[in-house]
Amino acid sequence: MATALRLDAWDLGVAHDDELPAYDEVTTPPAYDGGAFDGPFITYRLRQYDSKIQMLAAYDAPAASSYRFTTNSFRVFSKKPELEVLYTSHDFRQRNMAAITFDNNGGFPWRPRAHFDYTAASGQSTRHDMESLNFEDWTVAVGDETYVWTLEMRPVGLVLCERSSGTVTARFTFSEKGVLASRGAEAGELTIYRRGLALQEDGVHKLACSMMVVLTFFKRMGRNYTNPRSEGPGRVGSLSRDTRLPLLHRGSTAGYSTTGNWAG
Repeated sequence: MATALRLDAWDLGVAHDDELPAYDEVTTPPAYDGGAFDGPFITYRLRQYDSKIQMLAAYDAPAASSYRFTTNSFRVFSKKPELEVLYTSHDFRQRNMAAITFDNNGGFPWRPRAHFDYTAASGQSTRHDMESLNFEDWTVAVGDETYVWTLEMRPVGLVLCERSSGTVTARFTFSEKGVLASRGAEAGELTIYRRGLALQEDGVHKLACSMMVVLTFFKRMGRNYTNPRSEGPGRVGSLSRDTRLPLLHRGSTAGYSTTGNWAG
């Protein structure tokens, strides 16, 4: 009966593998660089071309998408909305995207209310209601989530966050002229971050429309918020690591010039 051969590695002239190096347990994980997440997703500039037209275009990107907001005057016998929004895509295709209207016949107690009717590229239309409980901060309902445009200081601007979590989605910082900019001057800068509403389908479109509701309201109230040059849009690109805001109303109000009257 045959006997099985038993080979040893030494018989073949093959040496054993080197032993593994000693392993030191790492007690502290490497630091995570969240800069890409906290940094701006896209930045727009809002310019006032004449008394009726405002343009929101991407920063340093002439071929990027843009929004044109046209104000309709003398609406006493007209069914036109207060603002109409024309969207131009990066491939220069245009479509009427939304209509913005202020609602003067709300419930009691009275408070500023508005809504915008948004039309998607597919033709489907949705209505998004907005209101302000304190004449400064505005809520907007998008799907199952409610977002809040909050008036903030240093620099003076608006911050959009989720009401349920306080997560910051966008910031608008007023320029030196603010909402009273004219002849192509810059009214402010909008920085959008890669989170929340901005990541939803058509989320940036709805974000832009809701922001214009708040800015139009301030302009009609004569609340011309501005920033000195040293604290203006040049600082808007930075975002604190704390990406959540307290949702309690702050008792102070920003300085502004009262050069107009509410014409809602």
